[in-house]
Amino acid sequence: MKWTIVGGVLVGCALLLAAVGCGAACKCCRTTTDALAAAPERVEIDGREYTLAANLWRDFMPMAPPDGESLIAALKVSPADAMPPSADLAIDHVWVLNGEKQWSVAVVRPSGAGQLPASQLEQSVRNGPKWGPGITVDVVVRLRQGKRTWLVRQAGVTIKRTD
Repeated sequence: MKWTIVGGVLVGCALLLAAVGCGAACKCCRTTTDALAAAPERVEIDGREYTLAANLWRDFMPMAPPDGESLIAALKVSPADAMPPSADLAIDHVWVLNGEKQWSVAVVRPSGAGQLPASQLEQSVRNGPKWGPGITVDVVVRLRQGKRTWLVRQAGVTIKRTD
């Protein structure tokens, strides 16, 4: 009886995963640093061009640990025409590339959901690695609109520090 219940639970979980699927989240975890580094710095979505502006820093204020806080990224994806992006377009994943190393984070609740339209998409992520400050990295975000996705990159972003 014990094995039947456990087996049933395992089969049920397997069926749930098969039905729901791991989707793009699993694919992005297997994305190579080379593929991300090759992402374009401009992307066209529905005839509109978008670019990424990333601001990265680590906090070394007196109340921070002696080796500073973890990396924080503030991200803005803006259309070239300055008109609001489509309401269903969102940043759903972020990568920071430091040579062959990468930090990857899925955005749990993309910004913009239930908010008034803005002229750009904004998202922040925290708890990154303790790289830098003063080093240069590349930042890549994945944009999602329904089932379609795009990567856009900003190269040469310096990790700053706050004191």
